Amino acid sequence: LRNLKMGRQVDIPLYNFTTHSRETYTKILYGANVVIFEGIMSFVSKDILKLLDMKVFVDTEADIRLARRLERDISERGREVEGIIQQYTRFVKPSYDHYIAPTMAYADLIVPRGGENQIAIDLIANHVNRELHNRGVKVRNELVHRSDIMCDLPMPSTFYIIEQTAQVKYLHTIIRNKDTDRDEFIFYSKRLMRILFEYALSLLPFENVTVETPQGLIYHGKKHVYSDVCGVSIVRAGECLEPALTEVYKDAKIGKILIQTNQQTGEPELHYLRLPRDIANTYVLILDATIATGAAALMAIRVLLDHNVPQEKIALLSLLVSKQGVHTIAYAFPKVKIVTTACDTQLDHDTGFICPGLGNFGDRYFGTDFIGYSSDTDDTPTSINGNGSFQPCTPESPLSDSRKFLNES
Repeated sequence: LRNLKMGRQVDIPLYNFTTHSRETYTKILYGANVVIFEGIMSFVSKDILKLLDMKVFVDTEADIRLARRLERDISERGREVEGIIQQYTRFVKPSYDHYIAPTMAYADLIVPRGGENQIAIDLIANHVNRELHNRGVKVRNELVHRSDIMCDLPMPSTFYIIEQTAQVKYLHTIIRNKDTDRDEFIFYSKRLMRILFEYALSLLPFENVTVETPQGLIYHGKKHVYSDVCGVSIVRAGECLEPALTEVYKDAKIGKILIQTNQQTGEPELHYLRLPRDIANTYVLILDATIATGAAALMAIRVLLDHNVPQEKIALLSLLVSKQGVHTIAYAFPKVKIVTTACDTQLDHDTGFICPGLGNFGDRYFGTDFIGYSSDTDDTPTSINGNGSFQPCTPESPLSDSRKFLNES
């Protein structure tokens, strides 16, 4: 609970009620704005009580509790009715009366009828919203203002940058130049992308293999340990990297995540998600053109972890990153690889943009209105016209309707 409140990842042990033993695997949880800790013995430990900001005791009639227990243990745990009744009368009910019911005294709110009590639910929700508003924690702003401290730290071992040859600097000079026209920007960006992917794929695990050559001789070579690679692009700038991936890795799978910056709060928000069903069995490359504060990348990684992709099988690829963004991601997810073609050392404290940066990559690539700097996500949502060009998303546009539907869902 302490780690979750500090925004850190934790491994939760799982208990098998059929075998009455702990499972060999765990469930990964991540810190969030609201953490709900639930269980019949939640108020028994004094150490846990000190960590709880709001304590709710859900009070239900004894006959309803027994009926629910019968339904759960029969359908979910494969137990017999006689055994359930015996356990309930000998252990569960007496223990509840002696040890659990008295803990009502520690509760800030006692809710009768549980989920049917809409008044109590509204009261709790309003209190949580009010507390979040009063605390005013804004993740992106916090990341920006920690940049000065981060810049003095050595780069993490999971950070990989391609060799800064004259050719690489030449390509960066072109795409960073504000006078570079769109055709040249796209052409030279694609050249950098191919170099990035060739380097990133060389970091994947390999194993020894032997093949027979046309001359009938044996060649001792290498092959990828993971046969499937999936590129997950952070829409929209990340989509620019998809063609380069499919050009250097045959049959690469593609997924998409739409993470948009909220115009009012400045915080990243997840609006759309499309991932292959077997993504847990693939090596995942997260694609984004630039990484500034790292807020969008953090959300994308958390989404993948929720889909059972381990950190060891995730790599974050970007043309340009900030030093602070690298440290932020490496601190939260120390086993995720970060691969880039260049790293800038400064962030603008007011905007969170990379300095000197290369401008708004998505706008320059797709030819939409120029905003100014490199950030984690494009600030202006866009939709596609019939002619294939992009336009700013208005309240009446199809994407806006889709987002409204997703939010309501």
